[in-house]
Amino acid sequence: MRGFLTTAVAGIACMMGGLCWGQGIVSQLPADGTWVRYEGVYSQIEFRPETAAGKLEIEPWIEHVTIKSVGEERAEYRGESVPCRWVEIKIERGRERDGKVDTGLTGLEIYKVLIPEMAVVADSVDDQGVPISFLPLVKGFRKVGKSEPKPLTEPALQLYPLGILIGYYRELEVVAEDVDAEVGIGSFKTTQFQGEITIERAISRTIQESTIWKSPEAPFGVARWATKLTREVKDGQAPRSDFKPVSQVTVEMRAKETGQDAKSDLNLP
Repeated sequence: MRGFLTTAVAGIACMMGGLCWGQGIVSQLPADGTWVRYEGVYSQIEFRPETAAGKLEIEPWIEHVTIKSVGEERAEYRGESVPCRWVEIKIERGRERDGKVDTGLTGLEIYKVLIPEMAVVADSVDDQGVPISFLPLVKGFRKVGKSEPKPLTEPALQLYPLGILIGYYRELEVVAEDVDAEVGIGSFKTTQFQGEITIERAISRTIQESTIWKSPEAPFGVARWATKLTREVKDGQAPRSDFKPVSQVTVEMRAKETGQDAKSDLNLP
C-alpha cells in the first residue's frame, strides 16, 4: 500500500511544486532545548467509479511530527550578523509495530535548518501587510530514510507537500477564538484558522483545505492542524465541470507531548 501513498503525494507535488511552505507549523520560537511531538493519522482514498464500491479506502497510516530547537548561533542574513536558531523537524509516517512507527525505507524525513530568529513571526503578513510566503534559511540539511543527510539548496524551508501537508495560504480566516484544541500538552485557548488553495491546470486540479489551531502557549505556536487534499482530473479539452476526484488525502495532527531536553538526531559539523 505504500505505493498508493507515494503516487498520491507525488501527484500533488507536481501540481503544487512552486508553492513554498510558509510559517506553517513554526510561527514562534520557544526557549532553546524545547521540543514538541504531534501525533495523528494520514488517510487516503482512491476514487474508482468503475468498481462496485466506487472507491478504495486505504488503511490509515500513523504520523508523528517532532519539532525541536537544538542550538543557537549568530550567522549572516541579508548582509548582517543576526541571532539564528537551529530547528529540527522529524516526520515519521508508517504502520504501528511494537508501539512504534515503522517508517520503512522512505517514511522518515528529518530537516535540520538554521533560521534567522527575526524571520519567525506569528502573523501571515508582515508589519506592512505583505504576505509572508516562506521561512528563509541560512543553511540546512535533509535526511530521508537511512540515507546520509544532504545540504538543502533552496533559500527557504519547503516541507510541503512531501513532508508536512500544510501549504502557504495568502489568507487565513479566523473562524473561532478561545477554542480548546483538545491536545495532550495542557488545556489552553487557541484561535482557529481556515485556509483554502486551488491549483488548476488543463487536465488536473488540486484543492487543499486546512484548519489550524494556533496559540502562544503552544511551544512553536501551533497546537493542532487538519488538512484535506483532493486531486481531480479531466480531459484536456473538456469543460471545467468535468473535473472528477481521483484521490483524497486527509491528515489530523495534535500536539501530544513536549519537553525541554531536546537533542538533535542529526550530528552534523
